[in-house]
Amino acid sequence: MLTFNLFFSTILLPLITIALLWRRPRRPLAAWLTTFLMALGVAGFSVLAAPWGWFGVPMRFAIAVLFAIALVVSMVRRVPEEQPEETPVRMLVKVVVGIFFGIVGVGVLRAHSVPARPVDLAFPMRAGTYLVAHGGSHPAANLHFQDARQRYAVDFVKLNRLGMRASGIHPSDPTAYAIFGEGVFSPCDGVVMSTVDAFIDGVPDPKNPLGNHIVLRCGDVDVVLAQLQRGSISVKKGATVRRDAPLARVGHSGLSIEPHLHVHAERNGFAVPVTFEHRWLVRNAIIRR
Repeated sequence: MLTFNLFFSTILLPLITIALLWRRPRRPLAAWLTTFLMALGVAGFSVLAAPWGWFGVPMRFAIAVLFAIALVVSMVRRVPEEQPEETPVRMLVKVVVGIFFGIVGVGVLRAHSVPARPVDLAFPMRAGTYLVAHGGSHPAANLHFQDARQRYAVDFVKLNRLGMRASGIHPSDPTAYAIFGEGVFSPCDGVVMSTVDAFIDGVPDPKNPLGNHIVLRCGDVDVVLAQLQRGSISVKKGATVRRDAPLARVGHSGLSIEPHLHVHAERNGFAVPVTFEHRWLVRNAIIRR
């Protein structure tokens, strides 16, 4: 059911609305505008907010291109001599659908706003192509935003050669994910304040949401690297680490629905915004190393 819901909202529904726009001539104007608004909202949601790592990132750009083509075609399409009029109810439904999905898309755009005085960190992984699953300054793009400590957290996944984060949709085997076992390196010079290495990978643990993790004191902020692989942490409390020093491997521990690397910074119990090599990362951003 989860797979179908993801496919429907990410690919099928946008294609349906794009097809409706494609077939809709520019007259009558009200019917065209409502169809355009619906397609814009749904396609915008898909391109900006949908979890493209599941279906291949190239498909994300295909949706955007198809929407642009449909818009042009609809504007130049000849108006047939006889065309059934759309009912007010149908046009209202289109407007509601467009606004509903469009609000989320606008939220993702707003998530690109960079908060004041972010802390800059080194990217904590090496060779490969990575995707931001959650990140940014708005809840539409970042599920951590409501948490005072993790408001500006970033969750990373890795993409395989097909632009997908795993072999299949939500496979249960952690090793099917491109990021599982990936090396994690220190994003800053700092001191190890604490480590936790006790939780089994692949067993959701709501009581210990961070799972296996490391806390580094970097200057006046604490940087947390979480959802690490059990048995992979190579540093101990009190150790001094340099930027790019190996720390652990990416796992699937804690309150995690898939293997990923969670990073956030906090100061005195409150979230601190972070950039990675001077780049503010928002959902669906791609990092190539």
